Amino acid sequence: MKETLNLSKSTTTSSGAEMIMLSKDVMMDIFSRLRAKTLCRLRCVCKQWRSLISDPFFKSLHRAGSSLKPSLLFLEQKCCSTSTTRVSMSSFDLDGNHNFDFTFTLDSYVYFMPSKWELICFLGSKGKGFYVCNPSTQELVNLPNTPTSSRATLDGIAFGYIKEKNEYVLVNSRFFKNDTVCEVMRWTDGCCLKNLSWKVVDAKCPYMLRWCGVLVENSFYWIRHRNKYDSIEVIISFDLEKEDFGTVIPPKDTFDDGGLWSLAELMGMLWLFGSPEDISTMDIWVLKDSKNYMWAKEYTIDLAGFNFGVRFISILDHKEGKILMDVDSEILEWYDVDNKCFERVDNLRSVPWSWSVLNTDGLFSLGNQYPVEPCMGMDASQIGDGEG
Repeated sequence: MKETLNLSKSTTTSSGAEMIMLSKDVMMDIFSRLRAKTLCRLRCVCKQWRSLISDPFFKSLHRAGSSLKPSLLFLEQKCCSTSTTRVSMSSFDLDGNHNFDFTFTLDSYVYFMPSKWELICFLGSKGKGFYVCNPSTQELVNLPNTPTSSRATLDGIAFGYIKEKNEYVLVNSRFFKNDTVCEVMRWTDGCCLKNLSWKVVDAKCPYMLRWCGVLVENSFYWIRHRNKYDSIEVIISFDLEKEDFGTVIPPKDTFDDGGLWSLAELMGMLWLFGSPEDISTMDIWVLKDSKNYMWAKEYTIDLAGFNFGVRFISILDHKEGKILMDVDSEILEWYDVDNKCFERVDNLRSVPWSWSVLNTDGLFSLGNQYPVEPCMGMDASQIGDGEG
């Protein structure tokens, strides 16, 4: 990358002040260090800056830098009336510094999905379907309804990002009219999401799925629902290339009836987190070899220090030998795996939230015809509607 100033292109403004023109490489390096919120304003300065900031190479450069320092996004919703819900998003870095807020009003209750990278996905009630949002650019789109128009539930759905293709994938797999249907939607940067369509794949999921799926490399994984007629312990996979379902055998005698079990993608691998019904400990397993079902029990965490009824623990990140956990949407804890101790994130305790996710600052465009200016709210009338 060029690091020298292009002084030969110096010009003089009408006021007599000298303006030094920088090379494109230097401008990209400088701009790539800025937040998307600032870049959205800078691209309105002149055609040259707009072209640079919209360049796919620049976006990938900015994305790569932002992925090294993800932020925490706290989401909360409040009912404004019997028909509207106000959704608030607040972004903070891991040191507790505030980045931005984003608030909008919808005409349905929403269910947030686990997410990473630039986009956030959530499911609306009342048949409103899925919403996709880029909090950094404050762009929001209501996706077209699925062919099955399924009722709102987080079971059997999944959302993830494939870095190599710069592509997001949304999967909706559930029972419909006594049969299992799997629907897939994919999009890349700049696609007009409101004009996309769902693909119904031929593969049939062999079981009902529990909670949201987790993307690892090129496959989604879910824990299956067990019932009184079938107690088989199995993890369901969906290969995005083959568009086919498979099964992964978990560690023997892993799942405990009444316990808390969840999956997460950390460090490019599938992690299985489990606690017995009394929430006294948490076992952490890592799938080392997905083809041969080679699991390794990495850690056992003592949870006795939590003196309240834990309903769920969401695993957000793994960084420098520490695991970041959201406990009941009330406290954030770093767990030091070497020293076997917790460190509470006290500088964010005053932030209210009902769901938290990691989020990467970025310029990924949803092709929305209703762009929203940074730091301004919006209501349902401004949302790119997939049915319009």
